Amino acid sequence: MPSPGFWNTASAIAVSSQESDMVRIPAGTLVHPKNDTKISIHAFFIGRHEITQAQYEKVTGENFSFFKGARRPVENVNWHEADAYCRKVGKRLPTEWEWEIAARAGTATRFYWGNSMDNAYAWHKNNAEKQTHPVGEKKPNAYGLYDMAGNVWEWTASDHENGGKVQRGGSWRNSGISQRSSHRIMSNSVYRYHYVGFRCARSTKPE
Repeated sequence: MPSPGFWNTASAIAVSSQESDMVRIPAGTLVHPKNDTKISIHAFFIGRHEITQAQYEKVTGENFSFFKGARRPVENVNWHEADAYCRKVGKRLPTEWEWEIAARAGTATRFYWGNSMDNAYAWHKNNAEKQTHPVGEKKPNAYGLYDMAGNVWEWTASDHENGGKVQRGGSWRNSGISQRSSHRIMSNSVYRYHYVGFRCARSTKPE
């Protein structure tokens, strides 16, 4: 039986879309970590970076982020605000399984770079100096996606089985264990946090 989170595809290479800020993720299969059922994911596009404060402010005219900086990820947005932003720019929030398949980038290891923490890939409790950082400063995963671990948690479109919405990715205030590709938490959709942001996705035709 594959390890939780293993994903199976004949073509595990991301292809850049015509939009420079989006990456095309190929179709694949994810093994559910709780019941070992297979989750099939169609090909889709996802943001190369977390949405920045400059992007958010340009579209909404607002920026309630605690850590100010045009290239820092927007935070202090609740799920409804994140969802509304993505819809306004013709996109959507990714499901949590789309998020994980994109984060793993064809890997089955604890993190998308291996099985032990590596500061070159993520901002976390031990290296972030208690703050967010501009997007794209750490190494990307094999699909060219940045900050899929650390910096800020990311809202997803998925409902959690215990209520609320699923967040993925860990943040600057969390230890390395929260940066695991399989790690998931939940929060009420109306809450805002200075360590939670988001990135957008877009559907494409199934492969």
